[in-house]
Amino acid sequence: MLQGMAIFTEQNILETQLAEANRALSACLAGQSYRIGERTLTRADLPEIRNTINELEAKLNAKAGRSGPAIRATRRTPRGSWA
Repeated sequence: MLQGMAIFTEQNILETQLAEANRALSACLAGQSYRIGERTLTRADLPEIRNTINELEAKLNAKAGRSGPAIRATRRTPRGSWA
C-alpha cells in the first residue's frame, strides 16, 4: 500500500478544475485587462471561461448521475461602497 501519497480521483480533479475556473471567472469579472508601465495583462475571455465551467459541471453531474445544471454555491465578496 502506498503511504504518504495522495490519490486523486477523476472527481477530485474535476472539482479542483471547477474551483479554478470559478476563480478565473471572478478575476475576469473584476477586470478583463490592465496595464502597469509597459506591461499588459489580459485575462481569458468570459465565454471561454463560462464554457469551461459548464463542461466541468456537466462532467461532475454525469459522474453523480444527475442531469441538468448543477446548483452552485459560491461566496462573493462585495466590492465598492453600498452607501
